[in-house]
Amino acid sequence: MSQICSISKTCACRNVARCQTKEAGRLFLWFPVPHTLKKVTSYLNKFALKYELMHERPGLSLDCRPGQSQEIARNLAQLLAPRELKETQVLFIRGAIQPQIHDFSDITSLQRFIKFNQSDWLVEMLVTERFTSYFQAIVSIQDTSQIYGYESLLRGLDEQGNLVLPGSIMELATEAGLIPQLDQIARLSTIAQISRHQVSGHIFINFAPTSLYDPVFCLRSTVEAIDQAGISHDRIVFEVVESDNPQDLAHLKAVLQYYRDAGFLIALDDLGSGYSSLNLLHQLRPDFIKLDMELIRDVHQNLYKASITEKLLEITQKLNIQTVAEGIECIEELNWLRERGATLAQGYLIAKPSAVPVTTTPHFEAIASNVALADCKLVEQHVQHQNESERIVAAVTQRIRQSLELDEILKTTVAEVRQLFEVDRVIIYQFKPDWSGLVAVESLAEECMSILGFNVMDTCFQSTRAAYFQQGNTRAIKDVENAGLSPCHLDLLRSLQIRANLVVPILQKERLWGLLIAHQCRHPRQWQQSEINLFNQLAGQTAIAIQQSELYHQLQQANQELQRLACSDGLTQVGNRRCFDDTFNAQWQRLAREQGSLSLILCDVDYFKLYNDTHGHLAGDDALRQVAKAISQTVKCPADLVARYGGEEFAVILPNTDMEGAIAVARNIQTNVSVLKMPHPHSHVSEFITLSLGVATITPHRQLSPATLVAAADQGLYQAKAQGRNCVVQMDCEDVEH
Repeated sequence: MSQICSISKTCACRNVARCQTKEAGRLFLWFPVPHTLKKVTSYLNKFALKYELMHERPGLSLDCRPGQSQEIARNLAQLLAPRELKETQVLFIRGAIQPQIHDFSDITSLQRFIKFNQSDWLVEMLVTERFTSYFQAIVSIQDTSQIYGYESLLRGLDEQGNLVLPGSIMELATEAGLIPQLDQIARLSTIAQISRHQVSGHIFINFAPTSLYDPVFCLRSTVEAIDQAGISHDRIVFEVVESDNPQDLAHLKAVLQYYRDAGFLIALDDLGSGYSSLNLLHQLRPDFIKLDMELIRDVHQNLYKASITEKLLEITQKLNIQTVAEGIECIEELNWLRERGATLAQGYLIAKPSAVPVTTTPHFEAIASNVALADCKLVEQHVQHQNESERIVAAVTQRIRQSLELDEILKTTVAEVRQLFEVDRVIIYQFKPDWSGLVAVESLAEECMSILGFNVMDTCFQSTRAAYFQQGNTRAIKDVENAGLSPCHLDLLRSLQIRANLVVPILQKERLWGLLIAHQCRHPRQWQQSEINLFNQLAGQTAIAIQQSELYHQLQQANQELQRLACSDGLTQVGNRRCFDDTFNAQWQRLAREQGSLSLILCDVDYFKLYNDTHGHLAGDDALRQVAKAISQTVKCPADLVARYGGEEFAVILPNTDMEGAIAVARNIQTNVSVLKMPHPHSHVSEFITLSLGVATITPHRQLSPATLVAAADQGLYQAKAQGRNCVVQMDCEDVEH
C-alpha cells in the first residue's frame, strides 16, 4: 500500500492527506538530465547509501529508514540547482513494495516534496479545520456611514486557539500545493460565518481560481452552502487573488464564467500590484477592482502614486467598473479619492477587521479644497518641521525618484547611500522566486573588490532567515571576526572582503523583494542606531520607488493595450473606422506639408450577401477574417494602414505611393485573395470569393478636402462593380463630382 501523501493533485480540495514520509519506505527519484543523476549518485556514494539505478530514464530508488527520505531530500536541496529541484520528480512508497499504477498520481517535484514535509502544522490545521473568518467593512466613499458590504479575511487558529495571520499560511500552502484545500475551507468558513452573524450587504470572498481543476465539481460545495444559507447570489463577490501571473487564462475565464452564470459578481484584487492585472481588465471585465493599499498610502502627497491612481480611476470610470480603495488610513487619502471618483472605501480609518461584522461606521464629511494647492502647503509645512534625518531622507528620496526606470533607481540608491554613510561598498541584493538571488547593483570605493552579479544559491533562505527580514528586522555586524558566525559563513564574508556589514530588507507589503546592504571592507565599524534607522527609512523609500516603477510600466502597457483595442476592429483585427479616419486625416495633413502623394484603395467582397445567405453569418465572419489577413499580408510599408471600412468593405491607405504603385498593390490584393480559394458557389463572377477595388491618388494641399480622395476611390469601386466586379478601376480625382 503506498503512502497517502497526496502532494501534487490539483483537484484535492475535498481531501487533506497526511504525509507518511516519516515512516520507513522506498524513495523513487527521476531526474531531468543524466547530469543531475550523476550529482545525486555522487552524494549517495559519499555517504554509502545503497540505491538501484533505473534503465528506462535517468533515475534511481533506495530504501529509507523512518524519516530518512526527508533528510535526503533536504540535503539534495543544497546540492541541486533551482531548476533541477523543480524538474526532479519524487515518489515515496510506504513499506517495501513496488509502486502500483495508482501510486503514480502521487508523483511530485522534489521542491514540493520538501515543502510538503515541512508543512505538518498547516496540514494539521487543515485536517482539524482550525480556521475562522474576520470581516472588514466596505463603505460608500461619498457617505462612509453607509455600509456596502464586507471583505472576508481568513485567519488560522493554533492549538491554543490563538490567531495565526494569513501571510505564513498562504506562503507555505502555495509552495506545498495545499492552496485547493485552503481555498475551499476559506470559502466555506466565510459562508458559515455570514449565516451565523446574519450579515447584510455584499460579501467579498477571496479565492484562487486557477487552483480549481474543474469549476463545476470543485465549486459545487460552495454554491450548495450559499444556497442552504439562503444567501442571494448577487450579494456574493468573488475576488481573484492570483491575477499576478495567471498560467492558464482560458481556465481562469472558465472559472469566472461559471461564477457569472450562477449569478455571482467578480472583482480583481490588488490592482496596481499584480504583474498583469491591468492587462486582464479587458479580458475578464470584472464588476469591481480593488486598488492596492500600497498605492493608496499617502496618495494625496505622492506625485507618482497620484498620477497612477488618477489614470486607473479614469480607466475604470470609462469602463463602468466600480472601484474599492483599500487601506485608507487618513482623512486626506479619503478626500483625495472622493474627489477623483472612487466608488467604495475600505481601511482602518473606517473599520478594522473583526470576528463580528461591525454594523455602524463613522461618517466623514467631504472637505472641498484645491487639492494641488493643499498638497503643496502640506508638504511645505512637513518639510519645515523635519529633523535632520528626515531632511536627508527627503533629499535622497527625491534623487532616487527622478527616474521610473528600475535599473536607474537601484543605481542611484546605492550611489547615494554609499556617499551618505561613507562606507566601502553598498549593494542591492535581489531575490528570485526560489529564494536564490544575486547582487543586482553596487557602488564601490577605490581599491574595493567588485561583487556585482555575485549569485547565491541558498534555497533554504526562506526557512532560515526570510521570516526574520520579512518582519522588517535589521542585521548589523560590527566585526565579522567576533560575531560568532559559522565557519562557512565567515569564510564567505572573508572571500568577499567584508569586515562589517549592515543589512536591511526591501519590503513590498509582505513580499521580501531584496536587501539593501552596506559593507565596510577594511576595518570593523560600530553601527549607530541613528544610522540603522536612517538606513531602514531609505530602504523603505527604495521599495516604494521600485513598486512605482513596476506600476508605471504596467500602466504604460495597459494604456497601449486599451489604445490598440479602441482602434482595432473586433472581428478582423485590422484597423476600425475610427482608426481609418484618424490615420487618413493625419496623413493628409502631413503630405500636404511635404507635397507627397497619397493613395487610397477601397475593396468590397463581391456578392457577400449571397455568401452569407448560403453559408451563414459565422462562415461569413470567418471569410472576412481571411480576406482581412490576405489584404494585410499584401501591404508592406509600416506607414500603410488596412482598415475595415464597413460591413464587407475594406480600405487601404498608402502614403507616399503614386497611382502606379497603388494599382500594383490592388492587383496583389486580388491575387492574395484568389489564392485562398474560398468557395462561393452563388457568385456571378467566380466559383471563389473575389474583390472589386477602386483606386485613387492625389497630392494633398490645403485648398482640397480629404473627402475628395475618398469620393474618387468610392467612385472607382462603384465603376468596378458596374463593369462586372472582380476587377480594379482607377479614378482620377479631377473627374470626380464634388
